[in-house]
Amino acid sequence: MIVDVLSLGYLPSYQGSQQQNTTVFNSEQSEANLDIQYTVGLATGVPVVFVSVGDDNQASHLLVAVGDAYLDIVNYLAGEDSPPTVWTTSYGLVESMLSPAFADRICNAYAALGARGTSVLFASGDGGISGLQNETCSTFVPTFPSGCPYVTSVGATQNVDPEVAASFSSGGFSTYFAAPSYQTNATTKYLSAIGPVANAGLYNASGRGYPDVALIGNHVEIISNGTMKPVLGTNCSSPIFASIIALLNDELIVAGKPPLGFLNPWLYSTAVLNDITTGSNPGCNTNGFYTMSGWDPVTGLGSPDYVNLRAAAGLP
Repeated sequence: MIVDVLSLGYLPSYQGSQQQNTTVFNSEQSEANLDIQYTVGLATGVPVVFVSVGDDNQASHLLVAVGDAYLDIVNYLAGEDSPPTVWTTSYGLVESMLSPAFADRICNAYAALGARGTSVLFASGDGGISGLQNETCSTFVPTFPSGCPYVTSVGATQNVDPEVAASFSSGGFSTYFAAPSYQTNATTKYLSAIGPVANAGLYNASGRGYPDVALIGNHVEIISNGTMKPVLGTNCSSPIFASIIALLNDELIVAGKPPLGFLNPWLYSTAVLNDITTGSNPGCNTNGFYTMSGWDPVTGLGSPDYVNLRAAAGLP
């Protein structure tokens, strides 16, 4: 089962923008439309539940409401007798909007849900290294929950042959969370390759790096009010990746095997993704980070190849 979450009423709204003739919608209805079309449409036959969270929250302070929204949904899913095998959310926060203690509390809840067999996915954001959206900044802006080491953060690519990084793909290093053991080899290799001078002092080099994976997030078409429209964003990428994982889980369950659950240790231990080596995620008056061979804070480990993922999951 896939659970797709829309958090209404919590996040500061942003204006729609245009990039390469592709629309970034600023309405919850368009977001819901996108998510449903690319979960139900791709993972055909897999049960999908759409959850809208937030309208009834009476918290007087926006940041309290935001944190409560994230806790509400993870606690709700954790309380289910049979939680979903995949959960995707296309929204996020600037990490500093929450206190370190509150962010840690939410992150630990994701860990508990992952331990029960749920793959927790979040879109990394659409602002390159400047956060959720392209904004003015003097240091790089990490996003949350992507910085939590117990979620799989999904960035964006564009084009085919060659597939390259989408410049809006948010990525970087968490200020709150240290790099987890499953990732340290990958982040250390990247940081050694770029050297200590590149973007020195603008990010936490010992932090958890994100995204973990990436896939198409530009010129993604949806049907809205009977009209085909192209959209862009990592909010396209996360539900598509969720559908891929759901299809793998479907095959695993039919074969009498458990679902994949928390994905990251498995993903970082297998070299089965399409490595993206062209592109960057500029912002904060810099060129941001560049892609390179192996993991990078633009496209993570790369984009999925279903045949290779099947083999890595032990499917014949």
